[in-house]
Amino acid sequence: MTALLFALGSALAWGISDFLGGYLSRRLRTITVIAGSQMCGLATIVCACALTGKGFPSETASMFAFGAGLTGAAGLGAFYQALSIGTISLVAPIAATGVVVPVLAGLLAGEAVGTIGFAGMFCAMAGVVLASISNPEPHQRLSVEVQAHRASIILAILAAIGFGAFFTLFHTAATEGLLEAALVQRITSVALLGSAWIVMTWRDRHTVVAHPEHDQLSPRSAWVMVGIFITGVFDMLANILYGEASVTGLLSLTSMVSSLYPVITVMLARFVLLERLGGLQQTGVGLALVGTVLISLK
Repeated sequence: MTALLFALGSALAWGISDFLGGYLSRRLRTITVIAGSQMCGLATIVCACALTGKGFPSETASMFAFGAGLTGAAGLGAFYQALSIGTISLVAPIAATGVVVPVLAGLLAGEAVGTIGFAGMFCAMAGVVLASISNPEPHQRLSVEVQAHRASIILAILAAIGFGAFFTLFHTAATEGLLEAALVQRITSVALLGSAWIVMTWRDRHTVVAHPEHDQLSPRSAWVMVGIFITGVFDMLANILYGEASVTGLLSLTSMVSSLYPVITVMLARFVLLERLGGLQQTGVGLALVGTVLISLK
């Protein structure tokens, strides 16, 4: 029961973090939101380790945590970019199908998936296809909106791969020490994303690149800084809760519950941003969520 509560908490925290991150990415440069939120998350885990007297894990666990940091950062970058140009209610469920990656890793390790697991993978892939179908008006078929929709789908799929690898690697690292693994993972992601932010900022300043679509807000405004902070803290909290759930409980059950975070993101997008989906897209979102559940029930 405790592991289930941890998993539910991680789904809630990830859902809120993804919604806030996607919302801010539509008004600021994506890399600014990601790098800033990751730094806030790093500050959180550093404080937690200092208070509990935790340090760095073993060399083996550090390698897995390092890999989790790289894949997680790559997935997060693709995910936030997809959220900034696409429909949150579509992007979030597609990215959640990344649980296919741990399933494939299990297959390679000799793990039996079973009929339900394969049915879940089929539903997840079918959901991705249906969610990718748009029905624009004839005069809109070559519009910027349609191109952005297609790009967001591709980015969401890349995010799913990154997230799937992160789930697998972080679980392995957390078995030897949760906070220690989270520390290495977050240091890695901050180093990668922080470097990307520095390079992109330098490039923009020297090439006079304008970002009119991201000039609606100043990253220095108080509420934006609070939003970035909350995004980073909730993302870090979700990582810790997921790691604790996967270590203390059944991985199949806890990963199932944790991977339901798109439900929170979609609900927030529907009720806060009033996003609307077409019939086929709604079916695709539903299948993606059903597939996520079935895969985790392997």
